[in-house]
Amino acid sequence: MTPSALSSPMAYRQRGVAALAVTLLLFAAMCLVAAYANRGVLFEQRASANQYRAAQAFEAAEAGIEWAIAQLNQPQRIDGQCLPSTDAADTSFRERFVQSLPDTGRLAPVTWTSGTMPIALQPACVHTAAGWSCRCPSNGLPSLDAVDPGDGLPHPAFVVQFSAEAQTGLIRITSTGCSSAEGPCRPGAAGRPDASARLQVVLGLLPGLRLAPTAALTVKGSVDVGTAALGVHNPDVASGGITVRAGGSLLGSALRLTTAPGGAAGASVSAQDAALASIDSNHLFATHFGVDKAHWNSHAAVQAIDCRSECAARVVAAINGVAANRMVSITGDVHLSGPVTLGSPAQPVVLVVDGTLTLDGDVALYGLAYASGIRWDDTHSAQAQVHGALISASTYQGNGTPDLYHDAAVLRALQLHTGSVARVPGSWRDF
Repeated sequence: MTPSALSSPMAYRQRGVAALAVTLLLFAAMCLVAAYANRGVLFEQRASANQYRAAQAFEAAEAGIEWAIAQLNQPQRIDGQCLPSTDAADTSFRERFVQSLPDTGRLAPVTWTSGTMPIALQPACVHTAAGWSCRCPSNGLPSLDAVDPGDGLPHPAFVVQFSAEAQTGLIRITSTGCSSAEGPCRPGAAGRPDASARLQVVLGLLPGLRLAPTAALTVKGSVDVGTAALGVHNPDVASGGITVRAGGSLLGSALRLTTAPGGAAGASVSAQDAALASIDSNHLFATHFGVDKAHWNSHAAVQAIDCRSECAARVVAAINGVAANRMVSITGDVHLSGPVTLGSPAQPVVLVVDGTLTLDGDVALYGLAYASGIRWDDTHSAQAQVHGALISASTYQGNGTPDLYHDAAVLRALQLHTGSVARVPGSWRDF
């Protein structure tokens, strides 16, 4: 009997070829599927990394705006690293980077000269392993600290630049944030960050003094100095040359009054002013400061002091401890004894006293003082002076003989250089 071909050894050895081919095809298909899936994972990873860096840059830019606003609103002196300084030669952040144009009062950036081209000064910060490190140059470009890109930590950075606006009291701030301290976030250096973002916002000045008084001495009630030779002077033609404006009577037999050129001293007094007498004390404050006392005290630059007894040293320390934007609020009655000088012609002060302000002796004030009542006694020399104005929500009394000068330049400086900045609604913009 002859065996069949199917039962031969060669036939047995050839079985499974089709299964092998099918297996290889399936394996190849699985490899293609895995490769495609891996490609999708890589794409998602890259997209996630890009989004992370973009978010870093955006948040750094937003941090730059918030940081700059906070710095503009603090009156302390700073050094080149934007840290508080006790060096009298140092200036505040606002003085260093923003100026008020004398002819128009518009806000503009402080510039430095590169060759012949003026360039706005720019503060900048970078996040290092030790935290944020900033630079606030007085001249030239900011020189940021170097960071180690291999330490595995994020090192976002931002740079801030100011630009002028047409309207008085406004300044535009542009903040550029980067995922690393390269390119636009390190001015003057080469390199390019993985991501960058640029934000803009317009800031408006909320002045510490909104409306300057027209008189050297404004009193809601009466003025009674008896036989004291109180001197009140207003040479400012624009204000009308008013020396004393009182809601009540003016009692003083030896007053020394001088007014604007061409005016009569006797006609410079506005007593028994019915409109002033009838105004509410809170309204009187808001008329000159634009807000009520509670909101005025919320200015970031206001230094609050609570001293119910003699506290001239504390007031002087508060005033002299800051570079600019000098605003002091005192709770309760206060007694200031001379000789003492508060403020200066270049850096006047706004002094708001919740109670009665009693001045004793030779006190010199450059600025404006507002109090619930004012009394000035026992002056001994010509150093007892006010250059600016006094406002009392009730009366003015005393046997002192100070000279009160309505100083338009000082009052203008208070309007332009004191107060806080805040975002103008609707001005935020990203690019």
